[in-house]
Amino acid sequence: MLSRILFVLLLCFSLNVFTAVPPLDKNFTTEELVSIKPKISIVVDDLGDNSIIAKQIATLPAALTLAILPHTPFAQSISELASKHGHEVIMHIPMEALSRPDLLGPGALFEGMEQQQFEQTFLSSAQTVPNLVGFNNHMGSLLTQSPQKMRWLMNLAQQKHWYFLDSKTSESSIAQQTAEKFGLANIGRDIFLDHHNEKSELPLILQKQFEKLKRIAKSKGHVVAICHPYQETFNFLAKNLPELEKEFEVVHLSELLNKKRVVNTTLAKSN
Repeated sequence: MLSRILFVLLLCFSLNVFTAVPPLDKNFTTEELVSIKPKISIVVDDLGDNSIIAKQIATLPAALTLAILPHTPFAQSISELASKHGHEVIMHIPMEALSRPDLLGPGALFEGMEQQQFEQTFLSSAQTVPNLVGFNNHMGSLLTQSPQKMRWLMNLAQQKHWYFLDSKTSESSIAQQTAEKFGLANIGRDIFLDHHNEKSELPLILQKQFEKLKRIAKSKGHVVAICHPYQETFNFLAKNLPELEKEFEVVHLSELLNKKRVVNTTLAKSN
């Protein structure tokens, strides 16, 4: 019996059954090399009011996800420009926050809305952002804690086959777990690249957060970063994206969602 077990083990090793990685002399294709790089998804929030910076961002040489505020003057033209340059478009839907309602803008969703008004507001906002494939929350520290409003929202989005990115403006957000319950493709932000109090601090913050982004990507295999249409942020990305793509793959947000679905399906089958 022992001799048979040893024979089987030797046979398995000779056939590379237990080899966790490909042989060292394997010649990888370009596609295979790209697929094993950690993936980074960069989402640019708050687009729609400034066409000049949006045009600059659209020219960046990477697969970005552009989050456009509804009912803004340049929402349609920015969306069309983004699609033309190969970027992904999502709606940056304003949601009621615990403070500063003056910063929400048009098309905002509020805790006090009745269901019909809530749903009509969401759908009419979506009509102002062509080519959208998903949405994330602009502000929303209050609304993302509301079980009822998140149920209405995720149910409606699931019917439209849109995905959801939780910007995580509140640690108490239940938005992503509600999306999960409705079978809605979803993911959460990992890091903000350019949150700041003073403009003068922004270059140092960008560099610090960029290094943190790379560490997260290497650790998790992927990372979701949110940034904003500041001139300093554009300049930084224009300078650093080419170098970043030597070691990482910058992808649309939907690609991370597809990867998440594959992992979840595999886990479900194994259970």
